[in-house]
Amino acid sequence: MTKKQWKLIIGINLLTILLTTSPFLPGPSFLSALTNILFSLAQLGSLFGILLIPIGLIWTFSQTKKQNKKVIPILFWTVPILTFTFSIWGSRYTREMSRTIAVKNAHNLIAAIEDFKKNNNQYPDDIAMLKPEYLKSIPHPWIMGIPGYNYEKKEDNFNIKFSQNVVIGFNYEVVVYDPTEKHKAEGESTTLYETSNNKWKYYIYD
Repeated sequence: MTKKQWKLIIGINLLTILLTTSPFLPGPSFLSALTNILFSLAQLGSLFGILLIPIGLIWTFSQTKKQNKKVIPILFWTVPILTFTFSIWGSRYTREMSRTIAVKNAHNLIAAIEDFKKNNNQYPDDIAMLKPEYLKSIPHPWIMGIPGYNYEKKEDNFNIKFSQNVVIGFNYEVVVYDPTEKHKAEGESTTLYETSNNKWKYYIYD
């Protein structure tokens, strides 16, 4: 293999990892639809891609003694392995990272909501009411796969939520901030999971 071929293989594999994990990487929220589509396609493709792995390995082994080696046989097994690893197994860890970042970026929003309550004896009907006195602009999660924070006012409480793709767009991780810590899971699953942050919990919606 030439240096140019190895660079091509490494570049394509790094691009595969980047595209597969893109919903959980820091970045602008306007990319949420695109990155979630890419992630869902990667999950679907990884299931079929597993069938290519033995073909790629046999093909790669068959050209070991050839002088002019090709890149495609190696990509036939490296790309499916990386796609499966990062979309099915590794996404659990990348979601933990993105969840932590999104929770941290909500701190200013929560503080502004509480300041509004102190001055007005009630929570805002909409977070747009926080501008410009309490916030110059509404904070974003700054995770590419999360479109934004959802605010829900209650009688004497409020929730802030955001969600992340788990399985092909059918299952979502819903992360909820509840200052009263009376969290409640919605959907078929009623299991609540702890986060590393007080008053934040999450559940899997399906």
